[in-house]
Amino acid sequence: MLQKPSRLGIKHLRYALAVADAGGFRAASDLLNIAQPAISKSVQDTEQDLGITIFQRPPKPFAVTEPGTQFLADARQAVALFERTIRATRRNSLGRHGHVIIGYSALAPSSEISEGLQHFSKVCPDVQVEMHVMSTDAITSALKSGTIDLGFVLSHASVAKTNLDQATLWSCEIGFVAPIETDIPDFETACSFPFVLGVRENWRSFRNLIDEACELTGFHPHVVEEPWDVQVIFQRVSQKRGLTLYPSSIRESLPASLKLVTFDEFCPQLDVAMVWDKAANTQLLHKLVASFRSDTSIDQNR
Repeated sequence: MLQKPSRLGIKHLRYALAVADAGGFRAASDLLNIAQPAISKSVQDTEQDLGITIFQRPPKPFAVTEPGTQFLADARQAVALFERTIRATRRNSLGRHGHVIIGYSALAPSSEISEGLQHFSKVCPDVQVEMHVMSTDAITSALKSGTIDLGFVLSHASVAKTNLDQATLWSCEIGFVAPIETDIPDFETACSFPFVLGVRENWRSFRNLIDEACELTGFHPHVVEEPWDVQVIFQRVSQKRGLTLYPSSIRESLPASLKLVTFDEFCPQLDVAMVWDKAANTQLLHKLVASFRSDTSIDQNR
C-alpha cells in the first residue's frame, strides 16, 4: 500500500529542533525570532503528518517523547546534510575544488593545529580552509547543524555527552598568567591575588575544569571580572586587575607584557580534542581528520 505523500519540509524540521534545543515553544520563539503560534502550528503539522507526538504538552512538564527523540535525531542529520549540500553546491558554482570550515576553541594550541593543517594542505592543496574561534558549546552545536566540518574543543565530560565522535589530541597543564614584573614566588602567593576569568556563558567547559581542580586543592580564586573573550582577559591582566588561569601551551604566544608560571600544588591537565560528526561521512572530512591523527598521539573516546 502506497503511503500518503508527506507535506513536510526543511522548515518543519528546523522548528522542531529549535523547540527541543531551546527547551520549549516560547524559548524557541525567542531563539528564532518567530511568533510562537507559527512554531506551534508547524510542530503540530509535523506530528499529524508522522502520526507521533514529539513533545509532551501541559499539564505535563515539557519533555521529548520516545518517538520524538528518534525523530529529532534523524531530523538533525537531515538538516545537517541539507546545509552541507547547499554549501557544496555554492562552492561548485564558484569553481572551487573544496572548502572546509573549522571551529576551534581559544584554548586549543594554535601551533599544533597549524601543523595538522599544513599536512592537510599537502594532501588537498586546492581545498580552502576557513577558521573560526568559537566556544566549545558553539562548536558542538555547529557540528550538529552542519555549519562547520570539524572542531577543536576542550575535552571534558560535558562534551562527551554530545554524541559526536571525538579524539583527544593534546594535553597540557594549566598555569597562572600574570604581568611580567609581578613577583609570584609560590602557589600561596598566587592564590592571594584577585582573578580575571572568562565568563561562564562562553567558557563553560574550562570553568568546570577549573572548578574541579580548585575543589581538589582547596583553592578558591576571588574572581573580580569575567570578560567574554581572551583578548580582554589578557588586557585586564596586563592592567594588573588580577591574574588569570590559562593552558601552558600559550606561553610562547603571550603578549610581551605577560608571563605564565606553574606550580606543583596546582597543575590540572587540559585535554584538547578533535570533534566531528561521523554522519557527514565525506572523503574530504576523512582526509581532514586523518591529517591530525596518529597511533601515538590520539586516545580515542567514543
